[in-house]
Amino acid sequence: MGLLDKAKAAANDLAAKADTALASSGLGGPGAARSGGDADRYFRDLGVLTYLEANGRPASSEDRERVMDALKGMEARGAIGTFTLQTSAPPPPGGIAPPPPGGTAPPPPGGTASPPPGGTAPPSPGQSTGPTTPAPPPPSWMTKNDDKNN
Repeated sequence: MGLLDKAKAAANDLAAKADTALASSGLGGPGAARSGGDADRYFRDLGVLTYLEANGRPASSEDRERVMDALKGMEARGAIGTFTLQTSAPPPPGGIAPPPPGGTAPPPPGGTASPPPGGTAPPSPGQSTGPTTPAPPPPSWMTKNDDKNN
């Protein structure tokens, strides 16, 4: 057996051991992607059942128990990663959307914004900010005093 064959066999052995360790800890492994998909499917089924019940349509209590038992089992094994919502609520009608995380809120309609921390507020439109620098002269190719064309 050549050197490369030995290295390949050792790498395959190490990969198998890593997969076994991850699968036993519930963190991953060959079935991790599949179990995450299972959780997504069960969460979707739970959403369908809840939607049907909320709208007065019949939903099977046996299906609800089956789905809940499966999700509880996955949660106990650590196969469900996070419980964060995938969608966000729209802003209220006529309201202002909340600022992004770490951002500042926009000024109220028709109002003025408070100055940023440690700074001064920007000037209002039409308000002078002090001395201004005059505009630079136009480039020479734009002037009409070109003697070469005469």
